Amino acid sequence: MRKFTKEHREAISKACKGRKSWIKGKKMPKNSIYKNMASHIRFDVTWEWLSKYNDIEKLKTLNDVITNRNGRWDVTTKWYMLYIEKYYYDEQFNKIYKSWIASNYEKYKKPSIDHITPKAKGGTNDICNLQFLTWFENRCKNDMSQNEWKTLKKNIGDYLL
Repeated sequence: MRKFTKEHREAISKACKGRKSWIKGKKMPKNSIYKNMASHIRFDVTWEWLSKYNDIEKLKTLNDVITNRNGRWDVTTKWYMLYIEKYYYDEQFNKIYKSWIASNYEKYKKPSIDHITPKAKGGTNDICNLQFLTWFENRCKNDMSQNEWKTLKKNIGDYLL
């Protein structure tokens, strides 16, 4: 296939300048969004199952939190379905999620999944060992156990000058 010359690309750009996009102001049908998500996530779920959850942006956030960087979230489809069913309606997750949106998506307030018992201390990816914290709080907790973290939070003033 032949590449366009620089002059040809500039001519196309000049001809298109000021032209309105055909898609501007149009929205994708909701079913199409769910079908797109089902075909792009690594789990074998149907778009119909995903469509049970009305807030697609919340679903995207829950998916983003468990991206499989370095095999960290190598989990089954069954695990994924339990994860969505639990955290889509989870009070703590929703509190953090709403606060993050209200903050105009401030990085430090983004929902972040935390291992109650850190993996470094033998914790697993079991749903019962997970909780949502803000990104900032999760980074601060690091490899502390839940009890260590609660004690530190209670005495946080001792650590701040």
